[in-house]
Amino acid sequence: MMPLFTGVITLADVSGGTRYVARVMHRNAADAKAHADMGFHQGWGIALDQLVAMIKAG
Repeated sequence: MMPLFTGVITLADVSGGTRYVARVMHRNAADAKAHADMGFHQGWGIALDQLVAMIKAG
C-alpha cells in the first residue's frame, strides 16, 4: 500500500518574486521513509523545475 500524506503548497509575494514552500506531512516515520525511498525529494525538485520553466516561457 502506498503511504498516505497531506501536502500543502504555499505561494507568497516576496520582494518582486514568489516564495514557494511545499510541506508534506506523513502519518508516521515509516510512511515518510517509504515515500522518500520512492524518490519523493527528487520528484518534487523535478516538478518545481518544470513549473519554473513553464512560467519563464510565458
